[in-house]
Parts: sequence; structure tokens; C-alpha cells
Amino acid sequence: MSVLAFVVVCPLAWLAIASLRPQSEIFQPIADFGWGTLIPSRITLDNYRALWAGEFPLAVKNSTIVAVSTVAFGLIVNALAGFAFAVFDFRGKNLLFVLVIASFMMPFEAIVMPLYVMIRAFGWTNNYKALIVPEIANGMIIFLFRQFFASIPKDFYEAARVDGASWLYIWARIAMPLSWPTIATSSLMLFLSQWDSFFWPVVAASSPEYAVVQVAIARNINFEQSDWGGLFASTNVAILLGTIPFLLMQRFYIRSLISGGIK
Repeated sequence: MSVLAFVVVCPLAWLAIASLRPQSEIFQPIADFGWGTLIPSRITLDNYRALWAGEFPLAVKNSTIVAVSTVAFGLIVNALAGFAFAVFDFRGKNLLFVLVIASFMMPFEAIVMPLYVMIRAFGWTNNYKALIVPEIANGMIIFLFRQFFASIPKDFYEAARVDGASWLYIWARIAMPLSWPTIATSSLMLFLSQWDSFFWPVVAASSPEYAVVQVAIARNINFEQSDWGGLFASTNVAILLGTIPFLLMQRFYIRSLISGGIK
């Protein structure tokens, strides 16, 4: 395990250290692997200063807006759908649930073109709506909520109905407060999915005004020149910001996956 941990951590450590080297020295000590490869002779923050003086802060802002908005709307939509599948019996329920499951097994690349045509018809290109709305409904999140709500004894729901509670009240005041592990897991999955998103933002919002973190990172490399210092620095910042919510909610993530029946 120690050897495997070293193999995994070593490239990440080199990435972090390389971002602290001057541009001219980033690849200099690689030819002869040794302590000089991991320990820089000179440490500088110039790469990070240049990063925050450019367009990267705007990309962080855009990714944060897109990710947080997707989490907020996604929790409501997916939780309501999961509640309907778990509690109600209606015609075509099983078929619809099979389609929901199939939706998160389908490669996103297979639906990019029709999705772009739809977004363009709505006039949403180069807009936050193009980045947020298509990612709100998520088959995996619906599945997790459905599994959790189905595990709640129906006596809870029936007792509330006898007292005159509406189904929306039952969902908001009984089902949702009990589902905090699933809420935390769903929030984390939606957030990281949007934080790591690259292909769809390039297609739907190519304007620099709406560039997200992953697109901003990729712009450090082009056919004419490569800003390796900026690439490594921006990658480290993106990893760090994306790791914080995972560290805060990882125990809920594991608990929800187990209780959701994925095992």
C-alpha cells in the first residue's frame, strides 16, 4: 500500500512543486531523477501571481456560480423525482425508472449535438443557463433519492396523510430531513461534476466571459506556446478547491452509497 501510495502521490507532489519553480527551471531536473526533481533549488510564487492577475479568478467565479446553482436546483428536482418513484404508483412507473437508470449509463458525447441544437433554439448559448439547466436532472441522483425514500417505513407517510398533511409537506418536512447523507452525497456529486466539466462548457459557452475553471486551465496550452507554470498553478488551485467539499462530506458519501444499494 505504501508503494502504491507513493506511485499515486509522487506525480501530484511534483505538480505542486513544479508550480513553485521559475518557468525556465520546471523541466530542467527531470532528465536525471533525484532529489532535485522533487526539491526545487529556487521557490517563487510568480506563477500564482500571474494566474490571479489574469482571467482565472473570473473562471473560478463562473465555476462556483454554475456548480452551486446546479446543486441548489438539482437537489430539489432530483429529490422530488426520487420521492415520486419511491412513494407513488402510477402507469408506466417501471418503464420511466428504467429510462432514468439508462440516462446515467449513456455517454454524454452521444447527446451533445441534439442538446446543443436545443440550447441554441432557446437562445441560451454563451449564457449561464446553458451550463446549469442541462445538468440539473441527474439519473444517478434520482436513483439515490429513490432508494433512500423507499427505505423509509410507509407508516411515516400514512400517519402524516391521516393528519391532513399534503404530499409536498411530507416530502419537505419528513422525507428530506431524514435524508441528510443522500443530500450531502448528491450535493458533492453535482458539485464535482460541474467543477470538472470541460467538454460541454467549450461547446455551449465558448465566450471568455463564461469560461469555467477547466476551460481556463486548458487555455494555458496552444499550438504556438505553452505556459507550463500557469498550467500547473491553475491545476493545483482547481484540485484544491474541488477537494475541500469532498473532504467535508466524504463520510456521508460513503454511507449513502452503501445504504443506497449500490453494493
